[in-house]
Amino acid sequence: MQPEPPESEQEPPKKARTAGGIGAIAAAVAAFALKFKALFVVVKILASSWTLLLTLWLYAVAFGWQFGLALVLLILGHELGHYFAFRAYGLPVRLPVFVPFLGAYTAGAIPRNPEQGAYIALAGPLTGFCLAALCYALGTTLHDRFWFACASFSAFLNLFNMIPFVPFDGGRIIQGLRAPQIAARLGVGFWYLATAGGLAAVTWQSYASQAAFHLAQ
Repeated sequence: MQPEPPESEQEPPKKARTAGGIGAIAAAVAAFALKFKALFVVVKILASSWTLLLTLWLYAVAFGWQFGLALVLLILGHELGHYFAFRAYGLPVRLPVFVPFLGAYTAGAIPRNPEQGAYIALAGPLTGFCLAALCYALGTTLHDRFWFACASFSAFLNLFNMIPFVPFDGGRIIQGLRAPQIAARLGVGFWYLATAGGLAAVTWQSYASQAAFHLAQ
């Protein structure tokens, strides 16, 4: 039977294993943070934005907690579209601020050119269009008027924001048509018309589906 090595000779491997374990845990945490960065932003908003919490409470009192929560999340989705567009262009931006019964806004640095400003403004209604389409799909699948109501609200809210005058998003989008590049102007114009048309279609389909639902009762 071989004698045990001195304790001083056993410590380095043990310390190395400990350091390696800590490094693996740190790497896993970093990977998780990168993968769920958007989730952390949402949690940060919920924790730090008292205006969001106040709006949520007021909407829950006025419209019931289910529809009130849906309204806040739909508005938040619109504003996060702007938020992440600012971040994508590397511009400083603050978290969305809610104004109860009036909406919300996202304050950020001035874009470097009209094209950037147009796409940052367009990101909100485009996100809202996707959320409206998702709510409409849920309403059609589940035959639930609640989701049709959410689709109608989101589509109407974002279509209203497409009005081509400042301070609405549409006004800032139209300013992008002054971009010097023809391709940029065509791109901005295409996305403006496509988003506005999509929102109008979802709004009409939502109201038509709700009317058909009532007639079927």
